[in-house]
Amino acid sequence: MKRKRPSRTAQRANKKQKLLAQSTERPSHALLEQYYPEVVTLRQYLASRLPKKRRRILQQYGRDATAEKDSALVGLLDTTLVGSFEHVQVDDSSFVDDDISLFTQQISENGTAPSLTPGKFKQPEIVDYAIWKLFRKQASNLRPQHLLCQNYQRYLSVNDSGPGPEIVPGIPGVYSNGPHENVDTLKNHPWTAVPDVLGRGAERAVADMLMECGLFAPIGAANNFVQISGVPMSDLAALTMKSKGPASGSEIQQGLLPLELRQQQLSKRKLTEIRFLRHRMLYAQPMLNAKGYACFGLHQTHAFNRFSDVQDRSQTHHLMKYIFPLQFGLHNVLTSDVDHKETAYAFKDYTIREKEIARLDSARRQKRPAANEIGETRLPALPKRLRGAAEVLVARIRKRHTKCSYSALLEHYCPRHDIPAQDDHNSLNRACSLAEVSSFCRAVVIRVFPKDLWGTDEAGQSNAKVLLSNVDNFVRLRRYETLSLHDLVQKMLLNADWLQPQSQDQGARLSASDFAKRKELMSEMLYYIFDSFLIPLIRGHFHVTESNGQRNQLFYFRQDVWKELCEPAMDSLKVNMLEPCKNGYASTSTRQLGVSHVRLVPKESGMRPIINLRRRVQKMQHGRMVLGRSINSLLTPTFSILNYEKARGHHSLGSALFSVDDIFPRLQKYRQSLRDQGLLGETLYFAKVDVQGCFDSIPQDRLMELARLIINDNDYQISRYSRAKLLGAHNKETPGFGTKPSWKFLTKAGPADRSFDFRDEVKDDITEGRRRAVYINGLAPKRESRQAIIALLQEHVQSNLIQIGKRLYRQKKGIPQGSIISSLLCSYFYADMEREVLGFVDDGKSILLRLIDDFLVISIDRKVAEQFMHTMHAGVADYGVHVRLDKSRANFDLEINGSAIPKTTAIEFPYCGNAIDTRTLDLTKDRERRKKTNIADSVAVEYTKLPGQTFYRKLLNALKLQMRAMLLSTSYNSPFTVLSNLYHIFVEVAQKSYYYIRSLPQNKQPPGKLTIRAIDDMVKLACVLMKHRRRTSKDVIPYECCVTGAQARWLACTSFIRVFGRRQTKHQMLLAWLKVQLGSPALQAQAHSLQPVVVKYGSVWRLVCPRDETSVLVASSTEQWNWM
Repeated sequence: MKRKRPSRTAQRANKKQKLLAQSTERPSHALLEQYYPEVVTLRQYLASRLPKKRRRILQQYGRDATAEKDSALVGLLDTTLVGSFEHVQVDDSSFVDDDISLFTQQISENGTAPSLTPGKFKQPEIVDYAIWKLFRKQASNLRPQHLLCQNYQRYLSVNDSGPGPEIVPGIPGVYSNGPHENVDTLKNHPWTAVPDVLGRGAERAVADMLMECGLFAPIGAANNFVQISGVPMSDLAALTMKSKGPASGSEIQQGLLPLELRQQQLSKRKLTEIRFLRHRMLYAQPMLNAKGYACFGLHQTHAFNRFSDVQDRSQTHHLMKYIFPLQFGLHNVLTSDVDHKETAYAFKDYTIREKEIARLDSARRQKRPAANEIGETRLPALPKRLRGAAEVLVARIRKRHTKCSYSALLEHYCPRHDIPAQDDHNSLNRACSLAEVSSFCRAVVIRVFPKDLWGTDEAGQSNAKVLLSNVDNFVRLRRYETLSLHDLVQKMLLNADWLQPQSQDQGARLSASDFAKRKELMSEMLYYIFDSFLIPLIRGHFHVTESNGQRNQLFYFRQDVWKELCEPAMDSLKVNMLEPCKNGYASTSTRQLGVSHVRLVPKESGMRPIINLRRRVQKMQHGRMVLGRSINSLLTPTFSILNYEKARGHHSLGSALFSVDDIFPRLQKYRQSLRDQGLLGETLYFAKVDVQGCFDSIPQDRLMELARLIINDNDYQISRYSRAKLLGAHNKETPGFGTKPSWKFLTKAGPADRSFDFRDEVKDDITEGRRRAVYINGLAPKRESRQAIIALLQEHVQSNLIQIGKRLYRQKKGIPQGSIISSLLCSYFYADMEREVLGFVDDGKSILLRLIDDFLVISIDRKVAEQFMHTMHAGVADYGVHVRLDKSRANFDLEINGSAIPKTTAIEFPYCGNAIDTRTLDLTKDRERRKKTNIADSVAVEYTKLPGQTFYRKLLNALKLQMRAMLLSTSYNSPFTVLSNLYHIFVEVAQKSYYYIRSLPQNKQPPGKLTIRAIDDMVKLACVLMKHRRRTSKDVIPYECCVTGAQARWLACTSFIRVFGRRQTKHQMLLAWLKVQLGSPALQAQAHSLQPVVVKYGSVWRLVCPRDETSVLVASSTEQWNWM
């Protein structure tokens, strides 16, 4: 008889607790997930590589309280992250055993290490094996693209600086030429304990992980990591949305390598990823005729002008290769990769592609040797889809181009305007309006491209309207905005005759493959029209540029008008700052730096010269043209050395400020000094001057004398590393999650006799508040001698060559303004002037602030302020200092040489975009300056990809830029000042949000729910930023902000209601939510105390419509449909 259990629970079988519960929870790191489909912990990865029994041992290690454990190893297993491209399969056992046997045999033969037994490798030996295998897999003589192989090389080479490479014990045939921090980390505890936990065959799993995956070790707090193994993440391409996540079974079977996987992803580029490079239409110089006058039309290098014989059918076929490169197997934007050694941009410039076409024709002739022997001269066959109607249309386009009078259309749509005498000094008044430029471009497109290109009947008219609308949008976009090819194609109907196969009936049903082919042909045609016709059209007729005060707004000047504006400014530049270049300076064999170029930026009065030193010039290398390094890139080691000397403090920089934020600690210290002396509350005297032509007036010889004193070590060491962060959100549930990785490639100079400690540098960077970043160490540090740096600096300062037209000039006075070292050299130079001329300011009761060339003195002694003003206005000839009277300011009555200095009557004294309270030294925004601000000029709208998520990200970024400690510190400012600052921050963010939404097309504007969520998250972020700012080394007093979350939310809701209330019908859902928020008891309690902030300051910004926003979109009916 079967025995019964006494009770249901007494003898119940205890279910064994799952050991995998904790190990299957995957870590989340949004930045790493942008590059690796799978991101797991080290424990999870190794467990997936082990048999079931040893897997359970690894998963249980450190989680059983009764068993012995290595706490460092437990932390390593659970905090180190592994990024892999797929479930990497272990190589066939026979091949792995052969490699290991060969490795151990070579070590034994070389006698560089004790004999090794396969299957019993220790961790250092596994690392050495991985490095040896990586070099063995590399076919060429190049170093493998892997962090473990950094500072190793396969062959001996001449090393002029420092000792030569050394033999590496344990790695046959490999030499060392520098430190190996990552290798040392992997060879020391707790990594040395990993093989013992894994057991037999550990070398296979660990070596495979080291070679194929990315290893990331945590450093500091806030989810920061350092990559210690794998292909450097900076060399990887970010994954597309389709490729994120685990790899498919077919990919695993194919054994795709990471590089092959990325190439497969790029085989067909999405239309949303193809964005027009509008910057190519900027800063074009006029084409001149024999008499030196500006002439109009497409440039002579344009394909329409190079193939001008409209009767030659072969030229029509040749031009079709430019329009439809994909159909002929040429390089194109839809499927081809871009060699970034040839161009620095996302896509190539296809103006001239004769070499590529010649190679294609040569390859075709080699495949048909029989036809070549016979002497066949017939035209090569066109692709089937381009025969017939397509060929006829291209021939018509060529003929219409020859008949189009570009100059007559320009005079009709963009005539020269007579400017009143009182406005003649403002060069911006000479620019054409956006409506005029748009009308001209649309008229040219209508006359050159026949209407049959877009179809017949209503479909053709619809396509024409879409095309002209996109041309109008293209012209009106701001400087950093663009369109994608998807924006042009999405509304186009694909039933034009030339898109159809010749053998297909008109009423035949459209197949999926035929639709894809039609879309491909239309995409190529539209890309050619905008990239290779519209942009050259604008360049040939207009000089497109930003202005000095409106950085995002573009101005279109007729080329002849621009030539008239530039000639006086350029002549003045040649006389005052430049001199014709002598042959000695032009010797390219002895010069390290190239030639820079100058362009002029219009101002309200006159022109401002800008020297471009970031431009990468093309040079010949191994028989082909590649991009060289820019001048600023060559000066990066010099910049790092100057920064290192600045940090050492051997040469005082005086009152120099290196950012606007540096004002805050300086004023903290000054006010604390006044308080300690019992002088706080005394009348403060403010005096401000602006040095005229700061960079252009510095004496070069005196600057070089100072530079030789600053750079005084015989040798320096230059180290490099990179840092990545994610611009979007890090929470997967947040709009804009993982939007875009941002990389910075940093250099650090140090003494030659001390090695660079990468981890200490990263820890110092993290203490400044860095979060969720990834750091990657660079190659071996390079040594730079003082002699070489001084020579390079001397060439840059005293022999700066500038090309204007076809002539070279040397800058005889001043320093290049566009250089990365100009601001730092200027700070050193004026600090020397302070010691020599302005020493009277340093009396313990005054303070001098200087941001580049803006000087400000604050003193309780009026005589000090007056002496400062008299000294500066008298000029300091030895330092090239001259001050303009009309830009000087003071808060007291003062006359210099019979001229009154402009006096500020307001309580707040403006300085560098901020305002300082003349009674309490409280800091606010310069509201008077912002009253004149056009919000439209500060907004860059993303029209192409994920507009809703981009709006969310940009809204939060707009807030982050405004949340400065100097404005929010209640330990320095009064609470009322902080509340008013916070209110104006919210007002500006609301203004930008309103205009951003308004600028988007109706179908791309974010819905009400997304806008509400973005504003709600913005308020939460503001509360976090107010409270959790970390103290830095510059702070004199601890940072504190006593503003509550309820107060911040009330101010935010009030500011958004004030802005969005102007369009109540369009934003009903948002306004209703804001009113509900203000109606809550917590916020109602704040209304009485916060109302004075809103009443006193109000909303000082204004919404300004963009230029010509009210102009019509399309041309007149007679213009639009008068097609031939």
